[in-house]
Amino acid sequence: NPSATLQLPGTMVSFYKYAALALTVTAVAAVDGVEIYHKDKLAVNACTAILKKTALFFGSKDKVGYCNTKLQQALGSMAHCLRQLPSDIGVNAFIESCEKYNLTLEDFDAAYDNATQYLVTNTSAYPGFNLTEKFYLPVKIGQKKLNGAFDSTVGRWYNYNYANYYGWVLIAYWAVLILFAGFLNMVSAMFPRYVQSLNGKVSNMIKKYVTMPALVRQKRVQHGKLFRFIEFVIPSRIESIQLFVWFILALAFNVANFHHDSPNVIWKLEAAEIGRKVADRSGVMVLYVIPQLVLFAGRNNFMQWISGWTYSRFNVIHHWMARIAFILMVVHAVGMTYNGKNIGAGKYEARNAKPYVQWGYVATICAGLMCFHAMSFIRKNNYELFVLAHNVLGAIFVAGTWIHVANDNFQQMMIATTAVWAFDKVARLARMAVFGVRTADVQLIAGETLRVKVPRPSYWKPHPTNYAFIYFFRASCFWQSHPFTIVDSAVEQNVISFYIKVKGGMSNSLYQFLAKQPDQRAQIKCSVEGPYGPRLSLQHYDTVAYLSGGNGIPGMFASATHLAKKGTHQKLKLYWVIRHWKSIEWFYEELRSLQNLSVQPIIYVTQFNTPLDESFIEKFKGNNESLETTSLEKDSEKDSEHEKEVNSENAARVMSALPFIEFRAGRPDVAAIVKLEIAESAGSTAFVACGHDTFVDHSRKVVVDSLENGKRVDFFDTM
Repeated sequence: NPSATLQLPGTMVSFYKYAALALTVTAVAAVDGVEIYHKDKLAVNACTAILKKTALFFGSKDKVGYCNTKLQQALGSMAHCLRQLPSDIGVNAFIESCEKYNLTLEDFDAAYDNATQYLVTNTSAYPGFNLTEKFYLPVKIGQKKLNGAFDSTVGRWYNYNYANYYGWVLIAYWAVLILFAGFLNMVSAMFPRYVQSLNGKVSNMIKKYVTMPALVRQKRVQHGKLFRFIEFVIPSRIESIQLFVWFILALAFNVANFHHDSPNVIWKLEAAEIGRKVADRSGVMVLYVIPQLVLFAGRNNFMQWISGWTYSRFNVIHHWMARIAFILMVVHAVGMTYNGKNIGAGKYEARNAKPYVQWGYVATICAGLMCFHAMSFIRKNNYELFVLAHNVLGAIFVAGTWIHVANDNFQQMMIATTAVWAFDKVARLARMAVFGVRTADVQLIAGETLRVKVPRPSYWKPHPTNYAFIYFFRASCFWQSHPFTIVDSAVEQNVISFYIKVKGGMSNSLYQFLAKQPDQRAQIKCSVEGPYGPRLSLQHYDTVAYLSGGNGIPGMFASATHLAKKGTHQKLKLYWVIRHWKSIEWFYEELRSLQNLSVQPIIYVTQFNTPLDESFIEKFKGNNESLETTSLEKDSEKDSEHEKEVNSENAARVMSALPFIEFRAGRPDVAAIVKLEIAESAGSTAFVACGHDTFVDHSRKVVVDSLENGKRVDFFDTM
C-alpha cells in the first residue's frame, strides 16, 4: 500500500529507533558469524582426509601433525599432495595453518624435495604395511584418487556455502520488497500530486489485475474453506505473487547444485552423500527463515514502519513461510535418516542416541504442531488457547533448534531469533508502561456492544484507523488481549473509546458481568498496548468515501472527522450499513458530533421496520423532544400493520433527532455507490472499507471493476 505510512507517539519514537537499531546490529552480527568455505583451505582438508586413509604418520595426540619439520614423512606427504593439486591452491593455506609452529615455505619446499626421493605409491603393497601402525616413508596419492578427494571435499563444504548464499537471498528478497514499498511511501509523501496523476491505462491495469484484487473472484478478508470445516487465509493477488516467487526461489535453491563426486573420500555410497547434502542444504536454509518468521509475526515488526504494509499482510506471509519452513525441516530429517542408514551399521542408531539429534526431533514436532493449531478454524474458535500454545511451543522450538545446531556453530540464527522475539515482548511492555494503568468506563449498550471509555495520557494520541490491544484486569480475562479500533472521543478531552461487539471469550465474560450491574455499567482497571496500524494518507484525495458495516464504523468515523477538522476541502462521504436501529444507540454521541462537520453521513438500515429499544427512546427524552414516546406502544394483540406503524413512527423520531444524516432503508447497492462517487469526483477518489468480511471483499471487487482511465481510484481496507 504505497499510500500508507506509520506514525508513533512522540515518546515512543526514540525507544523504537534505538531498539530497532540494536536488533538490526544483532541480526547482522549473526550473519557475520557464518563460516564461508574456500578452496585453498578445503584443499588442505582434502589432503588431510586422503592421507589419513592412506597411512598413519603420527598418533592422535600429536598436536603438531603435518606441520612438524622433524616428521618428514608426514610433512613431505602433505607437500607432495598439495603440489599435485592445480595451481598449488592449498600451499599458502597450509603454511598459514602451521604459522604457530614456525613452518616456513622454505621448510615446505625442502620437505617436498626430500619426499620426492622416497615416495611410496602403493602403501598396501609395501612389505609389512599396517594402517593402524605408524609409517615412516612419504606417500604419493594417485591423481584420480586425489582429484576425487578434492572434489568430494569441496562438494561437501561448498554445499554449506550454497545454503548460506541461498539463505541470504531469501532474506534479501523480502528486504528488497519492503525497501521498495518504503521508497513508494516516500515518493507518495513527497510528490502526492504526481502519484495521483498516474491514472492511465497502464497504471489502472496494474491495479486492476495485480495490486488491488483478491487472488480469485472476490475472497480476500473472507477465509477459504476446505472440506467445509477447514478454514484458511487467502492471500491477495499481489501477496500471492510475492509468495509464489519466494516459493520458487526456495524450491530452486533446494534442488540446485547437487551431484555425486567419485571417487569420494567422505562417503562410500552415493545415497549417503546425496542424503547428507540435501539435509545440510535444507537444514541451513531453514535457519535463515526462522528469524523472519518471528519478526513478521510480531506486533512490533519494524518492517511495518518501513513498508507501510499492514499487520495482516505480514501475518499472511508468516503463515505461508512457516509451512514451507516445516517442509524444509522434514526434508532435513529425511535426508539425515537416509544418510545415516547408508553410512554403515549402527550409525543411524548411534546418531539418534545423541541429545542434539533428539532435540532436533522435539523442535520439528513443535513446528508441526504450530502449523496445525495455527489453522484458521482453530484460531477462530479457541484464540486464547492458540496464543498460549503458540508461545509455549515456539519457546520449545527455539530452544530445541538452538541445542540441535550449537555443535555446528549455527546458533547465530537462534541468537537473532531470540533477539527479535525479546524485542517484541519488551516493546509491548513498554507500550503498556507508557499508557499506564487506567480506570475504564465500560457499558453494555443495546445488548450487543460494549462501549469502553478510557482516559489517556495527553502525550498518547492515536491516529485515525489505529488499533490497540486492551487488557482488563479482571480474574476472568486479565491474560487476554484483543485488537480494537481506537476512537479519540468527540465529546471528552483525552479520552479514547473502543466499541467491542459481544461474541465469545473476553467480550462474553464482560457481557455476563455487566448484565448484572446497575445500568449495565462498571468501572474496570485496564491498560492499553498500542497504538498500532498504519496511518492512511487520505488527505491528498479529492473524494474519500468510507464504506463501513456494523462495528466497522469507529475507524471510519475517526478518519473522516480527522480530515474534516483539518479543513482539507475534500468531499467526505461516510456510509454505514447496520442491521437494525439499536446500533444507533451505542454510537449516538459520535454521530451527533458530525452535525457541524463537512462529512456527509449516509446510514443504511437493512431491517428498517424492526422495533426500537424503548430504553433508547427513554434515554434521550430530556435532550430531544422529538424522541419522546407517545401513547402508541407495542401490544401483542395489535395487528402487524399497527406494529409497523409504531415502528415507523419511532424510526421517524430517531431520524428527526439526526436531521443531518441521510437514512436509507434496505441494503446498499455498493456498485452504484462506487460508480456514483467516481463519476461525481472532481479528481482522485479513495474508498476505505471496514466491516463484515463479505462486505469488505465485495467492496474491493466493485472498486476493482469500476476503475476508470483518467481518474485516480484507490481502495483501502482496514481489516
